[in-house]
This record gives sequence, C-alpha cells and structure tokens, in this order.
Amino acid sequence: MKDQHFFAASAMQWATTNETRDLPALLDLMNKDGYNYNLFSVPVPHTTDYDIKMFQPQVAGAEWLGTFTVPKKKARK
Repeated sequence: MKDQHFFAASAMQWATTNETRDLPALLDLMNKDGYNYNLFSVPVPHTTDYDIKMFQPQVAGAEWLGTFTVPKKKARK
C-alpha cells in the first residue's frame, strides 16, 4: 500500500493515511470531526505533492470511494 494512500475531505478539513495513520484511524478522525466527508483512493504515495480542488485530489487514477454521512449528535436534555 506504499504506492497509494487514502484521502478524506469534509467541508472543514482534509486528511490522508500515512505511515502512522491507517485507514481505520483516518475514518475515526473524520467521524470525530462531525461533518460528512468523501473518501478517495489515490494511486501515489502520501508524500507526493498534488493539487486539491473542490475537496478532491487532482491525481490521474484517483477513485472516489463514497460519501460518508456522520450521524448528528443528539442534543442533551
């Protein structure tokens, strides 16, 4: 998996997998942020420089894997 990584982006932040953050940790990070996000598979190492436009990695062969909906937290009564 070193020649690819995962990229997640919400309206508030973006993050990638790397040598210390695997896919489950990336998903946890994005879920804790509380905003819906898109997930992409990017066919280059995470250290590669590339543009991000409209919350999407601009890399040939990048694949959109889906939109993840984060459940809204219920207000405390």
